[in-house]
Formats: sequence, structure tokens, C-alpha cells
Amino acid sequence: MHREEFVNEENHYVVIGKVLDTYGLRGELKVQTYLDKKHWSKIKRLFLKRKGGDYVPFVVEYSKPHGKDYLILKFEGFRRLEEVESFSGAKIFLPKGELPKRRRGEYYYFELEGLEVFTESGRYMGKVSGVVEQKPYDLLEIDEGRLYIPFVSALVKEVKLEEGRLIVSDILAEL
Repeated sequence: MHREEFVNEENHYVVIGKVLDTYGLRGELKVQTYLDKKHWSKIKRLFLKRKGGDYVPFVVEYSKPHGKDYLILKFEGFRRLEEVESFSGAKIFLPKGELPKRRRGEYYYFELEGLEVFTESGRYMGKVSGVVEQKPYDLLEIDEGRLYIPFVSALVKEVKLEEGRLIVSDILAEL
């Protein structure tokens, strides 16, 4: 499944989730999260947006994990189901500068997209056009699906964000 995590270059917002539906009767929302759930407890403000609409800010009252890929989200000032029904289907954004800090060796998908892929010996392999979430590891999609590279340290040797390059094992040169 493709993560729908991308940057709106004009406003520098990043999609971090999608409102799937309401949850219960007290104004809570069921959210599919594209951001690791451990980060949601630190988020105090986020934006909802529908296709063609504006980014609308909301203050987060709380969020709590719900199943593997979901969480329950509650906004301040909303107490009833009827008040949040219209939010279903909206995407959830954070300004790029407010994304949780990542640890060394961790990357947001949008940071990988567009990187040029080279083998250790310098052979050009293409550009990262997306990231496909798989078990047990994610796949880097190269040139719109021409090639998929498992995002594991045995194959991806180095990520050079500043240079716009990704270095992969020479074993991939045979592909």
C-alpha cells in the first residue's frame, strides 16, 4: 500500500493521516495514521483539508491508539457526533516544520521521493518515485514501478538527503 505522505510545496504541509469516520457519540474520530503513533501524543495542533479546500486548523484535545494502524482523535470544542460527521474523508496535515524530529537513520517517505539512486560503483539506477509499505520491510519504488528495492541496510547503503542521492549495493547493478 502506498503511504499518502507527501509535501504540498506551496504551503509545506505534510499528510500525516486521514479521517475515516466518527467514533462513538462524543465527537471522536477514527483516523488512519501515516505517522508513527508514538508521535501523535505530542501533536497539539493540526490541519484538516478536503480536496480543493483550505487547510483548517484544529486544537487536539487527545489522541489514543486504536488497533494497529488507527487512532482515536478528539478536537477541543467538539462534544457530539453531529459536530464532527462532516470531517470524514478529510486528510490530516502538519506543517513540515512541526513534524516530530526523526532519529538518526529514520526518514520520512517524502524525503526519499525524488532521490537519485546510484550503485556503490556509480551506476545510475533511476529516481525514487514512491515508497510501498510491505511486511517485513518497505520497498523503494524506482521510476514509477520499473524497479522495487527493499529498504534494508544490506541493499541501501547510504541515504544522502543533502545531495539528493541514495547509494545502493552493487549487487543491484545486475537488475
